[in-house]
Amino acid sequence: MSNLFQDTKTGKLVEFISKHDKDYAMVRDASGNVTYLTLEQMVPYEQGKGRLAKVTAPILETKEEEAPNRVVPLEETRLNLNTATAEYIQKRLPGVGFATAKKIVEMRMSLSGERFANLKQLENIPRVNWEQLIEEDLIFIS
Repeated sequence: MSNLFQDTKTGKLVEFISKHDKDYAMVRDASGNVTYLTLEQMVPYEQGKGRLAKVTAPILETKEEEAPNRVVPLEETRLNLNTATAEYIQKRLPGVGFATAKKIVEMRMSLSGERFANLKQLENIPRVNWEQLIEEDLIFIS
């Protein structure tokens, strides 16, 4: 039989040392302090009773949620002319050199709000086949 008891008033675990008289017992708590408790407030301690034993969480099987079908592609392959740098415009658009790309950026900066409002504004920049770029869906503005 274990000599561990639980104090019903405080909930502390105590070790029974000896019976002091008919009503009291000498006990030692976890800190090593020796005190006296009434026999009425001591109950035998059973490990796991009244305490949360370590419980392993059940493994829940969840089905992997499928990604929704997108109308707009996740990676935009077209070039946004309102955010692109001159270097990026030159690399991404066929037939557009760095000088023309700089003109596109300069024109964008000169507009109100520093952005193109529609694709027709691009027609003011010569030597670029804008109709072909729009038809091939290579550019957009937002």
